[in-house]
Amino acid sequence: MNLAIALASLALLGGQPQEPNYFAPSLHEQLVCAPMMLPAAPLASMRVIGDNERKRRMFGTGDGIIIDAGRSLGVRTGQQYVVRRVVNDQFIGRTSPDQQRVSVHTAGWVTVVEVRDNVAVAQVTHACDGIIAGDYLEPFVDPVDPPAAAQGEPDYDHAGRIVMGDERRQMGSAGTLMVLDLGAANDVRPGQTATIFRTTVNGLGPVHQIARATVVSVRPESAVLRIDSSREAVYIGDRVAINRLTR
Repeated sequence: MNLAIALASLALLGGQPQEPNYFAPSLHEQLVCAPMMLPAAPLASMRVIGDNERKRRMFGTGDGIIIDAGRSLGVRTGQQYVVRRVVNDQFIGRTSPDQQRVSVHTAGWVTVVEVRDNVAVAQVTHACDGIIAGDYLEPFVDPVDPPAAAQGEPDYDHAGRIVMGDERRQMGSAGTLMVLDLGAANDVRPGQTATIFRTTVNGLGPVHQIARATVVSVRPESAVLRIDSSREAVYIGDRVAINRLTR
């Protein structure tokens, strides 16, 4: 009965390194839509069911959707939730022989407009690309914009690697967000500048710098980089040195 009411309500909703050569039109929006790398799959308690069109599975900004949770799980009108999904990404390396890193894609965020006991109707506030049936929801937390980029010298001795792109992407360029396998545990902080590079002659030759990036968000064991400028494509596996101020 609750689902039938929700469906009725839903029907009413309608060359050389250069200065940075990319400026995101909205860094804040990029941060909300950024991918995540987790050590284990998340425990999802709320998911997108669909809408009143039984065969429709993808939704964009302004669309109405039904979620499989309501008052009984504390859902209230006006609450916002970010919508995500786990991506089966074979290109992410393992942290240990028995543990696989998990790639999570952010599809958008929604606002609850009507609540019943066990279901709720929400409207898509913003779609990063497309929200699909089966995506899971988490409470929306507005990200904090990183401070102004900090300069310094690349710390090649403690370099990490690019380990993930969003939704199985294996390469990036200026404006792209990619994930680094260093995080807060390695003294990585938002706002730091990073140098993306490759070694030459099996590590015996000079360092080949290919891009510069800014750390825009940090988790304990990973960080999200925004590539600000590049002389060529950045690939998963490329090395990353955090620029640190010398004392």
